[in-house]
Amino acid sequence: MVIFTLCLLLFINAMSIGLVFPIFASLFFEHSGSLFAADASTYVKALAYSMILALPNICMIFGAPFLGRMSDHTGRKSVLVLGLIGVGLSFFLSAAAIFFGSLLLLFISRALAGFMDGSEGVAQAAIADISHPKEKARHMGYATFAGTIGFIIGPVVGGFLAEPNLTGKYHFEIPFLASFLLTFLNALILYCYFPKQPATHDYPAAISYLKLLNRGFVILFDKRIRLYSLLLFILQWSLAVFYQLSILFLVQQFNYSSGKIGLFTMFLGICFSGGIFLVIHVLLNRFAHTLLLQGGIGFLILSLISALFLHHSVLFPWIAVIPMMLGIAMMYNVLLSFLSNAVSDREQGDAMGSGTSLKALAWLTSGLLVSWLYPNVIAILILMLAMALLGFLSSRKIHRES
Repeated sequence: MVIFTLCLLLFINAMSIGLVFPIFASLFFEHSGSLFAADASTYVKALAYSMILALPNICMIFGAPFLGRMSDHTGRKSVLVLGLIGVGLSFFLSAAAIFFGSLLLLFISRALAGFMDGSEGVAQAAIADISHPKEKARHMGYATFAGTIGFIIGPVVGGFLAEPNLTGKYHFEIPFLASFLLTFLNALILYCYFPKQPATHDYPAAISYLKLLNRGFVILFDKRIRLYSLLLFILQWSLAVFYQLSILFLVQQFNYSSGKIGLFTMFLGICFSGGIFLVIHVLLNRFAHTLLLQGGIGFLILSLISALFLHHSVLFPWIAVIPMMLGIAMMYNVLLSFLSNAVSDREQGDAMGSGTSLKALAWLTSGLLVSWLYPNVIAILILMLAMALLGFLSSRKIHRES
């Protein structure tokens, strides 16, 4: 029942986030009048678009280690509820920012969303608490699958809610308000049905925030997990670059609307959930985790090679996304399992929170790269291929499990 409740939390959370994901490209490039000056260049808009996607993840760098350790100290439930309330407030502020035409308030609201969105890392830590080491990858897979299903439903609903012929004048505000309501519903379900758990370990009552933040970064370089940290970064960075590049390509080259972007994001989620289903029910029972990891990187490389051949075609994102998401599905839960098993029970919150910080760093660096190099699609794809090859070479250092 606890696993089910956590999966439901991640499903609703992903759906509420996914509702607003397809909106930003159309908001910035097609209907940007109240947010940008009339003479704002494409580069400025592309940089703002990349940063609005990266900002929540940047703020996770500061929020995730804090929330992860706090959940170890006070218990998972209270931190999850607090985070959901903060994220719900951020959606309301985003709707207000669009209504009043304030780009600054929009960035502030997205920063708040990132700082308070510790749900994924804390939920993963809660799953790690109750899972046998041999079952962690499978249970992590269930949670990831639930979140992915939410992310499949959210973007297509949000994309069409943002179509003016369907929702009228306030079509950009409505998806944020829908996410606001969903997030508070999520907090209510969690409060009522998730059992209150004691703190996993005793910690000193007074601990400085800087010490928490420092611990969240230091553990990434711990010799027990630094190789897994590098591979998680490459995975998250590849996904972030691919998504941002694909959306900019489809919007600017082929005039995709919010609804069409929602469909593409939904298709991305379907590919990922299909990969997770395959990993959980077929591959985990037949192959060693290290082989799954190397196979996942192989699919990443295949995806980028196909993208290089199709980089002028509208088919490039739609075809390349299939091996890309299958590879990421094969890598992600295996790496989380390796990461969790490499640290002590006392460090689970730190480790999972730091994994979220890696995601944040990946989205920050990818956003800067894409805004700098776009529309040079080939250069971006070649850099991605180089990173994937680095990941493959690094994965060979992981000893095959017994």
